[in-house]
Amino acid sequence: MFFHEKTYDIDELAKWNLHIHTTFSGCAKPEMKARDIVKTADEAGLEIIALTDHNYPKKKNAVAPQKLELEKQLEGFEHRVKVLIGAELSSYGINKFADDIETDNALDYRLYTTNHYHQGYWEHPEIITPRAYAEHMLAIMDKVIDSGRADCFAHPFMAGYIHAFDDSHDVTRAFKDNEIGDVMEKANKHEIAWELNVPAVFKDPVFFHRYFQIGKEVGVVFNMGSDAHLLCNVNTKQFAEEFKKILY
Repeated sequence: MFFHEKTYDIDELAKWNLHIHTTFSGCAKPEMKARDIVKTADEAGLEIIALTDHNYPKKKNAVAPQKLELEKQLEGFEHRVKVLIGAELSSYGINKFADDIETDNALDYRLYTTNHYHQGYWEHPEIITPRAYAEHMLAIMDKVIDSGRADCFAHPFMAGYIHAFDDSHDVTRAFKDNEIGDVMEKANKHEIAWELNVPAVFKDPVFFHRYFQIGKEVGVVFNMGSDAHLLCNVNTKQFAEEFKKILY
């Protein structure tokens, strides 16, 4: 389990990038080789990074051999930054997981996504309304917390992958403050952190300002992640000033 002391100082959070994709993720660019990522993070002065490639049902339990291969690629490569080798794991429905718990527990960092609704295998609510999606997302997160599988939620509450509405922000507006607070409080008791995901924050700044303020009130741990698919996005420090404008 990876869980650090809480801070709400964006400059401190930006020293860590806990959401980076390598070439093991089909969506990442060919330049995202492990050594080049680590070199880029070192040059930026980052302290900790996490390599978090996707895991889907069709890739069931593939993350363990991927972890071994990434470790092999970094063997003998000198670097200052601490490297966690984890995965962006999928809970693709209520109590539905793309891998077994033993696979999860072998990772340095377990980043769980609950809202990749653009994937064909992802479960959707029976009623297609913004409120139904909000309730569905909360129900998935609740089961992930109960499972003990997660260290952090990836881009939580984000609705950008829901294509059923003209404005996906209708979904984030459908979450009630007390619901966000309740699920955050429950996750806190299980030592699960909440991601400040760079693309998500920039695409829905009004919601993520609210999310950050509720999280501070509850006392949660936030992890920053750039969801990097390109080397130019590995350095989370470059986003700190814009984050301050949105979140503070």
